[in-house]
Amino acid sequence: MRICHRRNPDMTRFTATLTMLALIGAASAAAQTIVITRGGSRAIDTGPATNFTGEVRVDRLFEALPPLHGSGGSVTFEPGARTAWHSHPAGQILIVTTRTGRVQGWGGPVEEIRTGDVVKIQAGQKSASARTDLEASYGETSPKRPRRREGGHWHGASPKASMTHIAITEPRDGTAVQWMEHVSDQQYDDAVPSAPPGQTSNQQQPTARPSGAVQPRIAPGLATLTDDVLFGDVWRRPELSPRDRSLVTISVLIATGKPAQLAGHLGRALDNGVQPREASGVLAHLAIYCGWPSAVSALDIYDQVYTARKVDTTALHAAGARAPAPASDAGRAKALNDDLGVVAPKFVQLTNDVVFEDLWRRSDLSPRDRSLVTIAALAGMGDDDQLDFYLRRALDSGLSRAQIAEALTHLAFYAGWPKATKALTAVTKALDK
Repeated sequence: MRICHRRNPDMTRFTATLTMLALIGAASAAAQTIVITRGGSRAIDTGPATNFTGEVRVDRLFEALPPLHGSGGSVTFEPGARTAWHSHPAGQILIVTTRTGRVQGWGGPVEEIRTGDVVKIQAGQKSASARTDLEASYGETSPKRPRRREGGHWHGASPKASMTHIAITEPRDGTAVQWMEHVSDQQYDDAVPSAPPGQTSNQQQPTARPSGAVQPRIAPGLATLTDDVLFGDVWRRPELSPRDRSLVTISVLIATGKPAQLAGHLGRALDNGVQPREASGVLAHLAIYCGWPSAVSALDIYDQVYTARKVDTTALHAAGARAPAPASDAGRAKALNDDLGVVAPKFVQLTNDVVFEDLWRRSDLSPRDRSLVTIAALAGMGDDDQLDFYLRRALDSGLSRAQIAEALTHLAFYAGWPKATKALTAVTKALDK
């Protein structure tokens, strides 16, 4: 028998209303509270000497947010700094964000880690007592520090460059970390040396000398200068950061058409904290100041280095906030128009609209970095008569006179002493009046 039910319009509307309210309630219940912790707002802690060797800074990015149990921190190791031997019962993930470091598991080789690398560390031994938040990973723990290291590991910076990584850890059975004894200098120094400048890591020679294998054999005097003066002294001077030295170096190599040396130094620049987007920004900037052939000739080298390092080139297209035009720019534009407006009005228009209104305000390089790159390129090409304006702009952009002088001292090794001397003379005339 077929039984037919008559539909009640009021009941239908009532049911629909209940359904809608239930959906709204479910949506409200599912709504998430978003909390943003701004960069620079968190306190930076110092890694305790009980668990670290050297200078270490910890930015505690986030604690566990239920139902998740993991916590994370950004840890910066100055050159030579590293953790003690330790293990995590639930494992750990490290994401290298800046420069070059080292990691080793007990019984394995010391391995180099670079910007963009992700290190997955397997679960190790448990500890009887330890705090379970981020403090357990980078603060004090139980006073009992076993000397057995099976299952343990350590990580830190390379001897000549700092390294920053994000560490993500979660507890297991109430334990996040087991600290052990410190890594000895001998254990730390067992690392495979980085490839010398001018070589990629897959071309690495079995020598720790920056001069590589050929210079000591063919030109021992050059090898001594390379090892003892250029990389043993100049590159280590604190008056200019390794990142700034790399910007100066790759700018000079591009400006003067030295592609054979560019691959090694571009890799070194990425290790020293120059981001791929910044390195690519140097190419666009130097196309204006050195000419298109110089910039385009470097493209193949960039492609090789980015491919070898698996750089995500889609990220190079991201746009950021434009830098404000300096207050002095209106005066610069007027002076240029007064000098060349009648002779070359199109050149004046391109200079104002393309060079200063567009290029100098792009987000891929800061105004300070653009000043450093421009000074290096002009000095490297011997165009010291153009330096006066850019030296003054550099001071306004945040470079100090001492940093400019150090950059030109560094440049002497890559562009030659005569060009560095001419540029330093221009500095004296422009800035020491």
